Amino acid sequence: VMRVTRKWCRSLGFGLAGFATLLAGPAAGQDGVVEGRVLDPAGRPIQDAAVSLLSLPDSVRIGGLATDRLGRFHFGSIPRGSVLLRVDVLGYVPFTQRVTVGPLIATSIEVRLEPVVVPLPGVGVEVTRARERFSEQAGATARDLVREELKRLPGLGEADVLRAIEILPGVVSTSDYTSAFNVRGGSADQNLILLDGIPIYNPFHLGGLFSVFNADVIARAELLAGGFPAEYGGRVASVLSVESDAAGVGTDVNAGLSLLATRVAVGTDLPNIAGLSNTRMRASLRRSYFDVLLEPVFDFPYHLTDLQLHAETWTGSGGRLTVSAYTGRDVLDFAQADSTFPLRLRWQWGNDLAGIGWTHPLGGGRTLEVRGGYTRFGTSIRFPDFDDTDVRGRIHQWLARADVDLGRAGPLDLRGGMEVNRFRYANLAVSGGTEFGSGRDIAWLLGSYAQARWRPDEAWLIEAGIRADHWAPGAGASATVTSPRLAAKRFFGDGDVAVKLAVGRFAQFLHSLRDEELPLGIDIWILAGERAPHVVSDQVQGGVEAFLPRGWFVSLEAYRRTFDGVVTNNFADDPNDNLDDVIAGTGLSYGADLFLRRDAGRVRPTLAVSWLRATRDFEDPTLGLVPAPLVRYPPVFDRRLDVELVVQAELANGYELGARWNLGTGLPFTRPLAGYRLYTYELTDGGRRSIEPDPDDALLAIELGSRNAERYPTYHRLDVSARRTFRRSWGSFTPYLDILNVYNRKNPLFYFYEFDAAPPRRSGVSMFPLLPTFGVEVRF
Repeated sequence: VMRVTRKWCRSLGFGLAGFATLLAGPAAGQDGVVEGRVLDPAGRPIQDAAVSLLSLPDSVRIGGLATDRLGRFHFGSIPRGSVLLRVDVLGYVPFTQRVTVGPLIATSIEVRLEPVVVPLPGVGVEVTRARERFSEQAGATARDLVREELKRLPGLGEADVLRAIEILPGVVSTSDYTSAFNVRGGSADQNLILLDGIPIYNPFHLGGLFSVFNADVIARAELLAGGFPAEYGGRVASVLSVESDAAGVGTDVNAGLSLLATRVAVGTDLPNIAGLSNTRMRASLRRSYFDVLLEPVFDFPYHLTDLQLHAETWTGSGGRLTVSAYTGRDVLDFAQADSTFPLRLRWQWGNDLAGIGWTHPLGGGRTLEVRGGYTRFGTSIRFPDFDDTDVRGRIHQWLARADVDLGRAGPLDLRGGMEVNRFRYANLAVSGGTEFGSGRDIAWLLGSYAQARWRPDEAWLIEAGIRADHWAPGAGASATVTSPRLAAKRFFGDGDVAVKLAVGRFAQFLHSLRDEELPLGIDIWILAGERAPHVVSDQVQGGVEAFLPRGWFVSLEAYRRTFDGVVTNNFADDPNDNLDDVIAGTGLSYGADLFLRRDAGRVRPTLAVSWLRATRDFEDPTLGLVPAPLVRYPPVFDRRLDVELVVQAELANGYELGARWNLGTGLPFTRPLAGYRLYTYELTDGGRRSIEPDPDDALLAIELGSRNAERYPTYHRLDVSARRTFRRSWGSFTPYLDILNVYNRKNPLFYFYEFDAAPPRRSGVSMFPLLPTFGVEVRF
């Protein structure tokens, strides 16, 4: 990796001497540097503040940027002399200061802004963030959702990040009953989901009905649907990064009551120790009450609990230290002594996560970020009446990584890093002394990357990166995958329109064995090695995006992806062979996404239109042929056309309205063609004799058609929501109403076929009916 990086840096005209120059800071004969931090009155950094440098006395703009997560800004190669520094943030008094720029040392400024009341309707700050991303990222297809937007979207009882991202282009959900999602032809286990930089597995409650993320603790969620840079590894389809929000000044309490659960989140300042400052924390607790609510009707002993915590503090040098933790459990307990359920069982599953991060400014626009953490997911089913039955699955991951941002040297930005991951999984299915399935392994993943962003002029932005991953399982062959990535963006006019192209390779070293055709399910994870191969995906995407007048943004992208090493369950596996329960194959997807959004005004519409073609190729051992024939079929998430129209409105007197209409062509399924009675036989002296079964006890065999060759009817559904905030001296409360499937569309979930009827009949089970839900949120 070092040889590749060194050669690559020289080809850009930078080399090791360039690194030394960056680390040494400005030298004699160079232009000056202006850097600093933007803080609020309490001394907390302000992210996404617009910082500009203007020449004097003519006030011509020299440069502009937005502050980072630490509130920092850095301008390099500024001509010596006097310039005007200007800082603008919505809700604060604009700041201006005359600055003298000289050689040799950087001019450092600390800006403290004073708040000011702005007599305007609610305005989102994501315009600034989206504009910064448009100007500074060449290849990634990135979309943001902030907490306020999450709560305005119609949902199942309460705001849900994973259900909210379904409104974004390229994202497909296969059922109303699952918040698992598929991105641009990738399976659900190919999405990297991060909570404050730590991976989280199977982040769902109630078998996938809604996610584990509590909206009261979330600041924003960002989805990278494609073209993500070399710093991200381990998955091949997408990256969903969920960022937690620590408390503001003082103490605040957010509580909510919905049909799903009761939740409370408390944020507060903490004592500053060991030279730390602005220490704050937010913690949330949530519990469902299905077991209590449904007890008068029938016995349903299910409940969920989760606890989430996020804290941050600041060092004297301007560094940021964060701590994040999550633990959650779902418990379905029919093992109680008074249970009337015919089969006593106790089924539980859940996540545990802990992480710590440290971001430290090195000066000169350089930053060191160190992160470590642990995450695990597990599920188990026990039957008290059958002590010899045990079904369970576990996956654990430990990680440590360091990233260095070397800042800007003229037109070039450099970033690099390394990470170490240790994985362990253990799955077991035993009953009656027979082991029906098992697997366990430990593996190490070592990764490193280097990434450069080059802006030779205002018209071009080029990103080049390379990533190297070495996978070392305990069982099976190790593998090293080198993943180059390249992206280019060409700006036109005043920089409001751009054409971009990105190519890259991505790798993944674990799989989920969950059958995605089931509406509810829990992931069972395995590692690449002797049981399954790793996945390599080559991807290309390109398109055009533009900022239009009156706050409109539009993008149109096309893409193509290949997947080598995807797996599916082997329904003809040998019970005596623990290594043949999955089949490896290949996949292909291509399509196009249109995204139109307005981020200004009281009414903000969003339109996302996605077109997709996806296929999977696997050998079919169920036919008993040698060699097994290759079968190509569309996976269950192959939705050819998906349309999402969302309108959010912020009205007077605290009213907020939301509406979402979704239209999708039918998903594929395998159609049964016929049913027939199975005849048994008995051995006789002359051979064997067939025995016609008793009609009441006859076994019925089903003849299936080609896999996923049929399609369900077109899916469409309208959801609406209404909220109103009432403000009081002690705080505020917000009642809300969500109505799902307003016109009661009967979208089929699956079909039943009765071939023993005369004539045979087909019936279906629908997804969500007309479903009103309501709740209230309290803040004080």
